[in-house]
Amino acid sequence: MYIFASFDHGPFLEIAIADLTRIGLTKKEVMAVPLRKTTRKISVFDRMYRADGVSILDGAALLATLCMLFGTVWGSVLYWGPIIWGLLGFFAGAIIGLIIDWVVTTKNIKSDQRNNPIPVVLIVRCGESQAETVERILEEHHALALARHYKAETVSASAINESC
Repeated sequence: MYIFASFDHGPFLEIAIADLTRIGLTKKEVMAVPLRKTTRKISVFDRMYRADGVSILDGAALLATLCMLFGTVWGSVLYWGPIIWGLLGFFAGAIIGLIIDWVVTTKNIKSDQRNNPIPVVLIVRCGESQAETVERILEEHHALALARHYKAETVSASAINESC
């Protein structure tokens, strides 16, 4: 039987592994696999089936509208008139808003990637008599998720041991 658990990389994972070795499991029966973080790319437009909740057009639209309004109002007393100054305000506001949103979004994404710990998948091979004890130990040490896998023929023990 295999028990899969996901952890944040940290002291709880180390203590859980130490407790698993205390109940008689060997290093060949416990395997921790750190996952590689993926990089997030910033897209200007959110697509229908691929929306990530990060849009850099909101600030550009807001600032373009405000600058267009002010350009139109002040353009009525300036030389080129309200239409030209409104268009200039629109394009200047859109460009400035796009730059501000781009900088803020990339800064937030980079800080999120630094602050989030690396996820680790812990794979434990044990007998059915030890399964409850192993799951209790993993839950006590703040496992994010747990899963049992009964069929040994779909995941061979040699494949897991070779990847160590």
